[in-house]
Amino acid sequence: MIGKLFKFMRRGRKAESSAPEPDDDLSSETGAEDVPFTELPYDEQLRRLPLRPPTRRWRLSKFLLLVLYLLPFGVASLAAIPLLDPETGWRLFHMGSPRVTDAIPGTERELQDEIAQGVLDIEARNRAEEEARRKAAAQAGAGAPNAADMPPGVSDLAGGETGQGDGAGGMAAGNGSGGSASGPSPEELAALAEGGGFDEKIEPDPLRPAPIPGMDEEGSFGRIPRIAEDGRTPAKVYARPFTLEPEQPYVAVIVTGLGLNEDRTTKAIEDLPLNISLGLSPYADNLPKIVARARQMGHEVFLQLPMEPDDFPLSDPGPRALMTSLPEGENLVRLEWLLARFPGYAGVVGHLGSKFANLDSSIRPVIDFLDKTGLMYVDGSNSGMVSLAAQLAANTEEPNAIIDFNIDTIPSRRAIDAQLAAMVNKAKTDGFAIGLAQSYPVTIQRLRNWAQRLERQGVKLAPISALAGKQVVPQNPQEAAAAQRRNMSDEEAHKGDSASGNADATEQTIEGN
Repeated sequence: MIGKLFKFMRRGRKAESSAPEPDDDLSSETGAEDVPFTELPYDEQLRRLPLRPPTRRWRLSKFLLLVLYLLPFGVASLAAIPLLDPETGWRLFHMGSPRVTDAIPGTERELQDEIAQGVLDIEARNRAEEEARRKAAAQAGAGAPNAADMPPGVSDLAGGETGQGDGAGGMAAGNGSGGSASGPSPEELAALAEGGGFDEKIEPDPLRPAPIPGMDEEGSFGRIPRIAEDGRTPAKVYARPFTLEPEQPYVAVIVTGLGLNEDRTTKAIEDLPLNISLGLSPYADNLPKIVARARQMGHEVFLQLPMEPDDFPLSDPGPRALMTSLPEGENLVRLEWLLARFPGYAGVVGHLGSKFANLDSSIRPVIDFLDKTGLMYVDGSNSGMVSLAAQLAANTEEPNAIIDFNIDTIPSRRAIDAQLAAMVNKAKTDGFAIGLAQSYPVTIQRLRNWAQRLERQGVKLAPISALAGKQVVPQNPQEAAAAQRRNMSDEEAHKGDSASGNADATEQTIEGN
């Protein structure tokens, strides 16, 4: 019985070992192939997808995405180049442009060329002066004075009349090898050096501090000039004292636009000769302090009076300028605001104003107001022409002057020196000449060098107030009245022509429509 039981158990084990695998394993092997592809898990679907190479369209799309991502960084980098390195930025943005070999006179290119040439001249001059000083120290023998013994800056006289020079010329002057045809000789350089070097500091000759009691009164916007009770006028009290010699030619220069740039203002006050007058812009800050510094140095000061020019608005005189389109009362209010900007000026100098200064109905009330204040009027609207404003000032016996030369219309050494030479020639012919200049650095430098050698040419430098009343002949009352009637009739005719022209234009526009 027991033996039969063991036999049955052996048969059961054999049956289990020989039995087929469970249905789950079979279904897992055979069922995976029968399941549709879309019902498989995503990982299995990705594993079974065939790998194909990227197409051209795929590559192009990736490249465009990369370009769009990097484009803002590239634009920002290019924009930062001129800020970090201006020279490299200039070359980058002008790459491929045609090269300019011939400079047109008066252009920015000419000015850049002259500045570069001036730097080379200074370097060559400094090297030559150092070498000449070493030679002079080694040779203790006495001889003719050379430029190496002169104060620094004397060699700027080489080519002084033309304002040109090169490295070789600067070295020749520095070595004292003799003056060129266009420059002074060593003897002349020695004589100039004995009188004072060009780079020597100008000694102050202080004027009385402003304001002077009794020379101003309260206005709508502050203190404005007036004639004192004893008859003294601001044109006399605030002017630089100067005595004219008979039969002596004189030139006068006024430098305008000061106060807006601190460095240029300081340079003009400290480096220009004291007989050069200074014109301050009414739009500058700290004007009383600037006037105090200028008068402490010894300069007489004028106020720039902005007026409407012919080409307005292409040339803009600035805010609160005197305009022909404004009524008389508004212009007088603006004038009073301008006159109250600072104390201590001897007069006003017209800024632009070629239109306003020649319109009788506009300029006559301004000249009458200035005459009551005792100020000098300098007409800067035209070059050497007697404007209506200057004639009216002369008729009222108000101190006046007109500008003969705009010295630095072209701000280059050559052009400035040519204007200064022409001004000297006019002074020799007519006895006097007046010039107006801006506060450019090159102008200040050329004016200083020119003034140092001016007396060698038989001409002296005078303040502009000393030449008041010498250019315009006053009209008698009959002539003045006739001129006023003629001016008013011309204005009425001009207004009539303008009105008819506007009406014709309107009719044509209506007919065209």
